Amino acid sequence: MRTIAVSILLLASVAMATAQTAAPKKGDAPKTREELMQRVLQTALANITKVACSEGKACEPATESEKKNPPLSLSETSQVFGRGIFSGGASYCGMNWQARNFEPMMAYWRTEKKKNDRQLALIALIHGIAKDQIVSEFWGQGKCPDEIKKDLEKKLDFKPQG
Repeated sequence: MRTIAVSILLLASVAMATAQTAAPKKGDAPKTREELMQRVLQTALANITKVACSEGKACEPATESEKKNPPLSLSETSQVFGRGIFSGGASYCGMNWQARNFEPMMAYWRTEKKKNDRQLALIALIHGIAKDQIVSEFWGQGKCPDEIKKDLEKKLDFKPQG
């Protein structure tokens, strides 16, 4: 029961931190998960020039059309964001989140879901937003509690959803 509470606290803290980061106005927190995912997706689109899309070249800025009709759905954004939460927790606990979660997740989106380079760049950004928020929330709070690490051991390895 305690691990469920810890997981909920992790999600709530990352959602609030991301809401403050991605919110259009300070203090204007999202009211729904859908609104939060929309903000995360728009934040990733706004920062897409900071990552490589193909052949090591930076992605082109998002167009107005792309901002209105993003290349990822909110459902896809939510799936990736959730995996980023696990990676953030794993990073805090000193676990290998790259090999166990991030790399297999990226391979899944590339090979199974046939996402293009631009979509993969957004996926990496969304994952990073969630991961970095968790890490920043727990940085300097001491050793990772055994309960969180035990919970992450069960959930960290990427498995495609449904």
